[in-house]
Amino acid sequence: MSAHAGRGLALGLAVTVAVLSMPPESAAEEPKTSPAVVPLTNPVGEGKGSFRGGLFRNVVTARGFEIDDSRAGQHNVKAVGITNTFTPDTPAIYVVVEFLQSTFDIFRLVGRFILEDPNGKPIGAVLHVDRAQFENEDMGGYLMIKQPPGGFPSGNYRVEIHYENITDISLLTLARFKVVPATGAAGQKP
Repeated sequence: MSAHAGRGLALGLAVTVAVLSMPPESAAEEPKTSPAVVPLTNPVGEGKGSFRGGLFRNVVTARGFEIDDSRAGQHNVKAVGITNTFTPDTPAIYVVVEFLQSTFDIFRLVGRFILEDPNGKPIGAVLHVDRAQFENEDMGGYLMIKQPPGGFPSGNYRVEIHYENITDISLLTLARFKVVPATGAAGQKP
């Protein structure tokens, strides 16, 4: 082996050792202990009938839901206790979606429950992510968030409903609700 080739080999080995001794990017990142803060954006259309020609008949927040399997094998989901105002001690908050028709396919919706910034800044803290899978006979379903320890923080919330995965273009629609002290919630409906 020539002296020139030997130096090239030594240099190549030195570079390889240096690269391999660098920490991987994933190991360099610290795990997040607090809720992620995300920018708040609006989908093309909000509320009823949004999503490129209309996937939803209705999108509402509620205290619960019921399933009616009586119509020709389809699973119809109806919201129970529809409201957009909840108290901190609410056991769970549901976002109930009703589809215009069954999709004849299997797909998933992802809901991000976000506490909006109280100062009106275009950011919010993601408190929970829920996923719901829908199949051929489903005419609706729900996404939910259970009461966190200590109750729901007071404030304005939004639920971003995404198709399949959370990406820049997957946002279908939004649902909004608020949490107020128990004295301010009596008798409020959307």
